[in-house]
Amino acid sequence: MRAILKHFSLLFFGILFMSAGVGLSRLAQLGTSPISSIPNVTSMITGFTLGQLTIVFMIVLIILEAIILRSQFSWQNVLQLIPGIIFGFFIDAFVKIFSFLPMTTYWWQLFFTAISILLLSFGVYLEVNSQAIIMSGEGITTAISIVTHIPFPKIKVRQDITMMVIAAILALVFRHSLSGIREGTVITAILTGRFVDYYTNKFHRFTSWMAKPDQPEVENEAITEEDSSTN
Repeated sequence: MRAILKHFSLLFFGILFMSAGVGLSRLAQLGTSPISSIPNVTSMITGFTLGQLTIVFMIVLIILEAIILRSQFSWQNVLQLIPGIIFGFFIDAFVKIFSFLPMTTYWWQLFFTAISILLLSFGVYLEVNSQAIIMSGEGITTAISIVTHIPFPKIKVRQDITMMVIAAILALVFRHSLSGIREGTVITAILTGRFVDYYTNKFHRFTSWMAKPDQPEVENEAITEEDSSTN
């Protein structure tokens, strides 16, 4: 029970930090993370909120997983919808919470974009190490990696580039500009992974605790049985 609480608490707080980062980057208007770039642009086109379209996008990714994995697709993949819904809900919540922040100049926008990257990367750090339900953004990468036998990091880079290109095309076609995908998107794509590595090394004890196998009860039972047999 403690193990389950640990894993899902880490996932929850990971989602909380990630959604705070995405919400703040939306307000900064210099572009969101690659995974949120398509929902961000379509939000500007359709008028639906970023959170609502993030949930829709997560559903689309899960459907793509089903198409890619075919017989290897399971109910565990469907469970990715749960953190996706929570993620979308909190994005809209943080957009409202952070709406008072000054975005009056480009330097303020750049400053808050930098803060959003720190929040997002810390959330990714927690989410990846939670060992709970993965987000569908990582799920689709994993699915492609399984089928193509190409390493996950390489697929992730190509996936981010593909999403940014699609978002840019949508922005140009429907808004005749690159609004919604700007320098902030590129900066986020470059720095997020680096900051995740930084957190992993900087907080090595916390990282080790998150990655530590949860087998205390089994170990205790083994010790008890060994003691009893000795006696």
